Amino acid sequence: MKKFILVLTICLIPYFCFAEKTALDTKLDKIYKKAEGAIDKGDIKTADFWLARYMGLTAFNEKTEKNYTDVYPLLNKRAKSLAPTSFISGHYNEEFLDFFVRGSYRSWGIDDEGIDERSHSFEITSASNDKYFASIIASPWLEGWSIIGDKSRNTVLCLGENVQIISGKLENNKPIKRYEKINLAIGNHPLHFVWSPEFYDLDNDGIPEIWIRYLATWADGFSQMLDIYKIKDDEKLILLKKFEGRAEGIARRLNDGTIEVGEGFGEGGHMGYDKYRIETWQYQDGEFKKTSEKVIPHILLSDEWKKYYFD
Repeated sequence: MKKFILVLTICLIPYFCFAEKTALDTKLDKIYKKAEGAIDKGDIKTADFWLARYMGLTAFNEKTEKNYTDVYPLLNKRAKSLAPTSFISGHYNEEFLDFFVRGSYRSWGIDDEGIDERSHSFEITSASNDKYFASIIASPWLEGWSIIGDKSRNTVLCLGENVQIISGKLENNKPIKRYEKINLAIGNHPLHFVWSPEFYDLDNDGIPEIWIRYLATWADGFSQMLDIYKIKDDEKLILLKKFEGRAEGIARRLNDGTIEVGEGFGEGGHMGYDKYRIETWQYQDGEFKKTSEKVIPHILLSDEWKKYYFD
């Protein structure tokens, strides 16, 4: 369980900190009741909206003693539809598995301004530069998963569906034009985690492409995807290129614009993969070209994964 730690050198007014904690706890109590009421009515979509909200606000928040495990009684009431339908290897690094579970909650702990109760949607991440902005909108739904290995266990992920991209132009940090809303090119796969959109001018035409990197789940694990969207006619986004790291792979842009795509492989089937094949790609003369390839140990079997996910 998390502990609320009051650091005097940071918080000089203890009463204010206590009041803030109490306000959050009051909000969480209301969210819990809304989730419980929706479950009792059989309204799973609304229930998932509030359950995800509760789990998102508590999974990483040190301002409350409450924890995402508080909703376990509600998950049990909803148990029939949360029987594990997907799985991931329990041989992966424990910190990665913690990220895989709790990281799926992070998207739903955003500020209140980013949620819409009527449409059950969240603006789960957004970014901008001096001329353009992009946001990712999604609705939560809960799914049961099994972590299979020596210490097999079941868990619940908060995934995303109906994932859309909202984008447009800025002037003096204010939107002056909104492009046509489009669906993220994720297909029928649920969204697990998404990085903040990035703006990088691939072809040096003065208009940046919008790069969206995310994890999409399958029945047996996930893929990491990197979608590159081009701004067409100053009206809408079109998908220029999709890179996919299959079998718990990677797909990311490096600082110099090089694209790195990796996938798991090895003997013994998907659950036994112990290697990674990594390709590098560059945009040259109007097309993407593979420039190198290497094989390394599987990054999810050690702390090495952090370097590829967060550096």
